[in-house]
Amino acid sequence: MAPTASTFPLSQTLMTDSSSIIDAPVNPAKPFAGKVAVVTGSGRGIGKGIALELAKRGCDVVVNYGSSAKAAEDTVAELRSFGTNPIALQADISKPAQVADLFDRVMAHYGHIEFVVSNSGTEVWSSELDVTQELFDRIFNLNCRGQFFVAQQGLKYCSRGGRIILTSSIAASMTGIHNHALYAGSKAAVEGFTRAFSVDCGEKQVTVNAIAPGGVKTDMYDENSWHYVPNGYKGMPMEIIDQGLANMCPLKRVGVPADIGKAVAMICSPESEWINGQVIKLTGGSAT
Repeated sequence: MAPTASTFPLSQTLMTDSSSIIDAPVNPAKPFAGKVAVVTGSGRGIGKGIALELAKRGCDVVVNYGSSAKAAEDTVAELRSFGTNPIALQADISKPAQVADLFDRVMAHYGHIEFVVSNSGTEVWSSELDVTQELFDRIFNLNCRGQFFVAQQGLKYCSRGGRIILTSSIAASMTGIHNHALYAGSKAAVEGFTRAFSVDCGEKQVTVNAIAPGGVKTDMYDENSWHYVPNGYKGMPMEIIDQGLANMCPLKRVGVPADIGKAVAMICSPESEWINGQVIKLTGGSAT
């Protein structure tokens, strides 16, 4: 039987335009002016790259950190150079109570949040036979549980038309890497969260997506990138690692934090309002 108007609940209104999305007149040079972003783990590395790109576009960024207060304050100083009003706030993202408190403090300070970027995470390499419950909990508490509760707070506090961006990894979908099951599994869960949250955040017109970076030049890269190079070994000179990974990329270079930051800024833009529930690989075309 063909559907009729009564087939659909009258309480649901069909939306045919995007007037509720973040689309107020903006300064093209500072499209995020007046917006607030919470970026977890943003005192350094990829998180800092994200914070910088958002601030360049006028966004006030909350620089969350776990223990590196000086790095966070240094990042805040850099963000202020763009004429924005950033703050640094400490919170251990692996602890749900501290995540909730972080967002309460952000709301008390700014009164609104437009963008939530869950970036905090850690990488681990361990034979499956050597994984202890303690190690399992440490990795999943930050990479998996932490991101869930950051997204939960995003659902609670994000302004209508806002953005929630979680962080997966290409490790979640690669064919397989030796001794990487724990990390890959923790990131694969994040991709499931992304698809589910994208449905539940829809009523507020908040989109939820995940980024899945490949190798990006950070402290974590310096420590772990040799695992991804054919015939790599611990202590391999960094210039050889960089060249090896660059050779595997069509663009013939490795990623830098600004590459990820620019992609996040793109997702946060009004032009990306129709991108939702997606896992976006950021690899320059490389498989690693």
